[in-house]
Amino acid sequence: MSTSFPFARVSFEYFPPRNYSAERALLTAAHALRRFGPDFQTVTFGAGGSGVDVETNWPARLQGLNSVPTAAHIGLSRFSSEADLLSYLRDMVAEGVERLIVLRGDSEGGIMEEASVAEWVRRIKSFHRFDISVACYPEVHPKAKDSGADLDVLLDKQFAGADRAITQFFFDNKLFYRFRDRAERAGFYKEIIPGILPISNIERTCEIAKKCGATVPSSIIEAFEKCGDNNEARSDLARELVEKQVRDLAENGVDAIHIYTLNRIDLAADAARAFQATSRKETAEIVRLAG
Repeated sequence: MSTSFPFARVSFEYFPPRNYSAERALLTAAHALRRFGPDFQTVTFGAGGSGVDVETNWPARLQGLNSVPTAAHIGLSRFSSEADLLSYLRDMVAEGVERLIVLRGDSEGGIMEEASVAEWVRRIKSFHRFDISVACYPEVHPKAKDSGADLDVLLDKQFAGADRAITQFFFDNKLFYRFRDRAERAGFYKEIIPGILPISNIERTCEIAKKCGATVPSSIIEAFEKCGDNNEARSDLARELVEKQVRDLAENGVDAIHIYTLNRIDLAADAARAFQATSRKETAEIVRLAG
């Protein structure tokens, strides 16, 4: 399945379910959001590597559910050895999963003690020609020495064979534009896809952002505080904020976004719909002017 708008690609990331009702929510979301023709979908690992039923092969299960290409989320720190990783990758190949998202992972240890993410990307590519996405950080990785060192890590991933980079979420698009420009000047020529996190719960979002080294602007926090306990007002504000963010990205030439859904159909759909509609409008205008 491919999107109707070739210059308005979306992809969706789901959170692993911890119980049956959460599992149904994930499956319902994936089924509903397929109408946006996503490039791919993935299921992340829980915080600290927890929250995943290891007996459930989510990449194969989702791919079979809605025919959307599914990327296996490879948190390297969860694998105890190279043999463990290769065994998992063989299973993915057997299931027809050809996409991966390769990153360090939230937990410590595992095979990350042996080599860098870039080196593992290189080894994985030598094992099988997977399509590999890697992570990047508009506000600098929390463990990076500085922004220059962080860019060097991204360049290493590119030269190791990464096909694109997906950013950590952010709420100020200027951060993304500056980061993208700096990466291009440094020699990163692969696509950089902005990661979008709709704010379904401002308190939880602030907690996640603190752990990830991302900034939630005070203006956004204050706007939610003004809503108080009015859930309808909070939902309206969340929709307004994410639609405004993705429209600005589309208007500034961004061709694709990656939505961290947290398994919320409504806000993920709002983001995808606004992005594709704005991109279609911008593309039509370009065609009109060219004609």
